[in-house]
Amino acid sequence: MKETTITIKRIPYKITDEDVRQAARNSSPEKIRDYYIEVEGECFPPKQLIRLVTKTLDSFGSMNARSALQRIGFPVPPVKNR
Repeated sequence: MKETTITIKRIPYKITDEDVRQAARNSSPEKIRDYYIEVEGECFPPKQLIRLVTKTLDSFGSMNARSALQRIGFPVPPVKNR
């Protein structure tokens, strides 16, 4: 299991690849705009999965979400490559 920390509004959240998989299993994908993450055959917006895992309503950038997901092993390609 891979783990990383994402900081949102100066609050650090530890997340794991399994946290992301579990969040994806328990939700339906929202509309994808620029980037996506594929988990078990479903495509999700990166920010949706980070919100689900951290349970935060604070705003944060897509780049922050993508970077955290990549650190725990998830490719986050742009939609144009899909």
